[in-house]
Amino acid sequence: MTQDVQDVAAIDRSRRTVKFLDNSVRNQALYSPSHFSLRAPVEKFLKLLDESFSLKEEVHIGVINGVLYLDDYLFYDSTSTSANLLRILEQFEIDALFFRKGVTAEEVVSLAGVMNVEGVGRDVFIELMGNERLTHIGLMTFSPGREGEIQVSNRFIESYRSAISHMHDFFSEVRRGGIPPMGEVEGIVGNFMDLLGADKKMLMLCSNLKGYDSYTYQHCVNVGIQALLLGDMEGLDERGLRLVTLAGLMHDVGKMMVPDEILKKPGGLTFREWEAIKEHPVHSANIVSRMGISDEVARAVEGHHMNLDGSGYPVRPAGIGPGPIARLIAVVDNYDAIMTVRSYKRPLSSGEALAELHRGIGSKHDPRHVDALMSMVGIYPPGSTVRLNTNEIGVVINPGRQGLPVIRLLLDEDRRPFKETMDVDLSGPESKGRIIAGVVNPVLYRSEASSLLS
Repeated sequence: MTQDVQDVAAIDRSRRTVKFLDNSVRNQALYSPSHFSLRAPVEKFLKLLDESFSLKEEVHIGVINGVLYLDDYLFYDSTSTSANLLRILEQFEIDALFFRKGVTAEEVVSLAGVMNVEGVGRDVFIELMGNERLTHIGLMTFSPGREGEIQVSNRFIESYRSAISHMHDFFSEVRRGGIPPMGEVEGIVGNFMDLLGADKKMLMLCSNLKGYDSYTYQHCVNVGIQALLLGDMEGLDERGLRLVTLAGLMHDVGKMMVPDEILKKPGGLTFREWEAIKEHPVHSANIVSRMGISDEVARAVEGHHMNLDGSGYPVRPAGIGPGPIARLIAVVDNYDAIMTVRSYKRPLSSGEALAELHRGIGSKHDPRHVDALMSMVGIYPPGSTVRLNTNEIGVVINPGRQGLPVIRLLLDEDRRPFKETMDVDLSGPESKGRIIAGVVNPVLYRSEASSLLS
């Protein structure tokens, strides 16, 4: 089965899972627990959960930035089904529900009963859930600034927020047909270069943040930072660093010339839609040129989807390949994009992303840049959300050595927040045998986009 077919199947399973949970909730208010009209959607919901449990231990349904999600799938295209569950979760201020292997029909019916209670707030909802003794269903609730959540230096996070805000305004002006002055973008570059000199690890942590309602311009900010960090590691001079950072910030500005319904479309694109997407590097180069930014940057943004073997886009004459800056941008662009949750694909962990980049060496990517990126980010880059062998959830704050980073613990083994900040160096005695069991999707725990940006 191809990856595209797998993705379509996963999307369909996610949609049906949410549909049958919603049907269960609605029908619980109308029928007795033994009635077929309630039993049928509950059984279908459990069957779909079992399919998911063959791949993972838990399934999460929650809300982030006003969008309902089920694990890696976000329901941007709201339906009556997803809208009803979204309304219920937001009404009770519940960030997510989790379902563990072994969940029973009786537990689902009990949950549905609690979800149908009207006129109560979160505290009563949590109390009712506790009274039902749901062994395999639980809640995840987070509040901004809670103790135990990782905090980024104010200087860095304010600069990061400011850059995203400016890029949002910048992109919006381009979408309206304007050509913004290059001073604002150059100001962002200068600020990031100052931060590079202050603390590279903190800057890298910012670049690993992932958003879910601002993908294009936040992605450009992340690529700009990562291009700066990679260029610094490769020994570029100040001018070279400015050029690669500018190219990273500007590489996708041409997507503002592509209709939103294509950019945010879940599932596959038609031939014409894909052809429209493939025009964005040319649009980006034209915008950069009209702004008066260096020709080197214009060539880089035009070539960041050109591959070393002559494939990719836009099509160019034989023997003409991507330039040196385009090659660097291609690597960090791919790295950030494939680790990000989108409505149409599963995100990869950093290790999986690096492996995919490595498979593209020679055909797609310049080996020098891939090797440098692998050395720079390590196995677990700052900002990675991980699950430990103790079932605790944490965020990497320092990559450490030999795959043993420093972790800031967020949730204990029962998914409850720690009352006090706790940092654990996995290479030291204080780790008490803790090791990383796996990288988890940050959208499930809201540790990156919610706690770091709140």
